[in-house]
Amino acid sequence: MTAIEKAEKKIEAAALRISAASQAQNAAAHRRQAARPIYSGQSGICEGKAAVLDGYAARSLAEAELLEAQIQE
Repeated sequence: MTAIEKAEKKIEAAALRISAASQAQNAAAHRRQAARPIYSGQSGICEGKAAVLDGYAARSLAEAELLEAQIQE
């Protein structure tokens, strides 16, 4: 792998980490709203959305780790 290819993978991994941070932040916002629902049933909806966003964040981090591992080879 060339230095340019490694640098491109580092950029992609960083973008994935930024995405994961944003997804985690959105999940936290949904959890805060679930703690103070403004209508009946909102808590469950918000918890469900938070769980989905947590999954997306985990996937983004895993993809970033995969790219970083490929750089090490």
